[in-house]
Amino acid sequence: MLKPVKIILFVFAALLLLIVLAVFTAYFFIDPNSYKPEISVLVKEKTGRDLVLTGDLKLSVFPWLGISTGPMSLSNKIGFQDQMFATLEDGDIKLNLLPLLSKRIDVSRVDIKGLVLNLEKNAQGEINWDNLTAINITEQAAPAIIANNNQPDLNSLAILAVGGIAIENAQINWRDQQANKQLYVKDINLKADSFAFNKPVVLELTGLLIKPDSAYKAAIKFNTQLIVTEKLESFIFNNNDFQAALTTENPADKPFAVTLAAPNVALDKPAQSLKVSGLKLVADDIVVSADLSATTLDDHYALKGSVILSTFNPRELMSKFGIKVFDLADKQALTQTSLHFNVSATDNSLDLQDLNLSIDNAQINGSVGLLNFVEPAIAINLTADHLDVDSYLPSATKHALSKLFSPLVAMSLATYSIPTNLLSRLAIDGQINVASLKLNGLALNDYQLDLNASKGLIKARQSAKGFYQGAYSGNLSVDIRNPQALLALEEKITHVNVESLLKDSKSKFQMTGLVDASLHLKSQGQTLDELKSAVTGDIHFSFKDTEIKGFNLQAMLDRVHVSSDAIDPAQANHDLTRFSSLSGNSVLANGIINSQELVATTAKLHIKGKGSFDLNTEKLDYKLQAQLIKAAATATSPEQLYDAPISMAVTGSLSQPNYTLDVSALLTEKNKAKIADFVEKNKDKIDSIVNKIDQKIGPGVGNLLKGLFGKH
Repeated sequence: MLKPVKIILFVFAALLLLIVLAVFTAYFFIDPNSYKPEISVLVKEKTGRDLVLTGDLKLSVFPWLGISTGPMSLSNKIGFQDQMFATLEDGDIKLNLLPLLSKRIDVSRVDIKGLVLNLEKNAQGEINWDNLTAINITEQAAPAIIANNNQPDLNSLAILAVGGIAIENAQINWRDQQANKQLYVKDINLKADSFAFNKPVVLELTGLLIKPDSAYKAAIKFNTQLIVTEKLESFIFNNNDFQAALTTENPADKPFAVTLAAPNVALDKPAQSLKVSGLKLVADDIVVSADLSATTLDDHYALKGSVILSTFNPRELMSKFGIKVFDLADKQALTQTSLHFNVSATDNSLDLQDLNLSIDNAQINGSVGLLNFVEPAIAINLTADHLDVDSYLPSATKHALSKLFSPLVAMSLATYSIPTNLLSRLAIDGQINVASLKLNGLALNDYQLDLNASKGLIKARQSAKGFYQGAYSGNLSVDIRNPQALLALEEKITHVNVESLLKDSKSKFQMTGLVDASLHLKSQGQTLDELKSAVTGDIHFSFKDTEIKGFNLQAMLDRVHVSSDAIDPAQANHDLTRFSSLSGNSVLANGIINSQELVATTAKLHIKGKGSFDLNTEKLDYKLQAQLIKAAATATSPEQLYDAPISMAVTGSLSQPNYTLDVSALLTEKNKAKIADFVEKNKDKIDSIVNKIDQKIGPGVGNLLKGLFGKH
């Protein structure tokens, strides 16, 4: 029984001795440096690049098989910058020999020092590493092995174990010539100990991130526990911790710390899925929490999840990043913001649903979607409880917008501030509802905006059911499909309280009553100045039971004693004029409103007139003709007026109007009344004088005098 055992032991010992002798023979009699030319030729054949092995190749044997490379470099792809794609100061890898007999790859240690990678995208969008990733590793297999029907599975290694990996002082340089951007990652150090399949491996990564066109540098640190399955199909990252400290070259600037933690990140290649649970980003006083999942990772991705942005101060954040914070009209604006939404994204779209945005005291809910990244298509559906737009404007513009610009006019002006090439590609389908909106000093309640933009044609419809006790509506159309952009605007207000409207628009003109008005404007031009100079349109307005403060027309007439029965004691001691009605039709051209039909009625006057108002200078120039009312109109008879009109001029500005009467006309009319009274009292004497003149001078002269005295 012992003899067979001895034979087996003898054969095993002989085989082991032969293996040891072969390894030592290769170590002592084979110089790996003699194969440098063959290695370089093979790399050149497969990649088209030059591999330069500057240092000596060194072998080590038993209990491990190892090789050290020394300095080496790999040239760049043709058509890119004249620099090395990769350089290496030193590389060292060691494998334990005996585990290979049982199909176990046991790497004792991998050390890489001074690696520099120059990654690049040229102006044509090509990358300089694509021909490296395209190499088919199976094409190197020996024909005999490929022909073998019992070919082993490439993933049939029982165990892969790595005692440790160390990458020291590495650097990655990224240059994008197409986007003209650069990014450097320096001082990269990676440590991983005791790697094995299906077991947690602790990874530690540090580095310095530098963006040349930015004043900031970011020192990064990343720790995780990695679990990899045997067939490289599942990757699990536990206890992930990422830290970054942003600094500037100015020692006085405080570092800005960013931390990112994720308890669990799971990547499943067969299922093409990625799941991130408990993600938490902390950047100064900003805290972002999220749970995300993604699928179809290879070709196109689909991302879903929820994101919560806790309350933070945007002003303080911008200040820390050196972003200029304008002196806003409201000192408390942009000091408190929070956000929550559910996100659904692909490689060509972004959709935010169940959005809840809090800006200061305003609450905004709804959804926002970017349906196409290449040709921007935006879908908006938002509802806000209240929004004060004026609070977020620079304080310098707070009083500059004192002119009565309506919401639609403000939108049309804003449209022309957007580059034409962007507007022509923009597609928007949106609806915004605000319960209480403040814009350019105006208050609009139950406000709704419907906005549609497609291929250079922009249409907007606005309405406010609550607009100073009345209502507002408007339509805007901007067509930039032609070289000369076309603009059309229509607005209408109904039963609006004039006094409140003028007060909120910061106008010094004082007026009360209710007004109905409509506005129709058209213009064309490539710039905002051209648009203003070419605007034309028509304006219709009608005031009811209104008062204009600052002058008393009745008192002005009384002072020149036009008619004692025209005195209205209720108005005599008040600096205002009451109109039962005031209406007009106007035409707008070259920034001037020309009114050819202006009609007003007071208790004792009927007024007609015409004139102009310059929108740029606010200059008034109106000529009015007023006639005293003898008897008001009834159901059976029209209004009766005195024959003589009273001339009045309105000049000055809208904030400081001047009102003057044509006194000479008034005096002439007063003298006519006195002459008529004299003629009536001296009728017989005048007839006697006229007859005597006819007898002495001749017939006809008397008739002339009769006409002078009103006698016919």
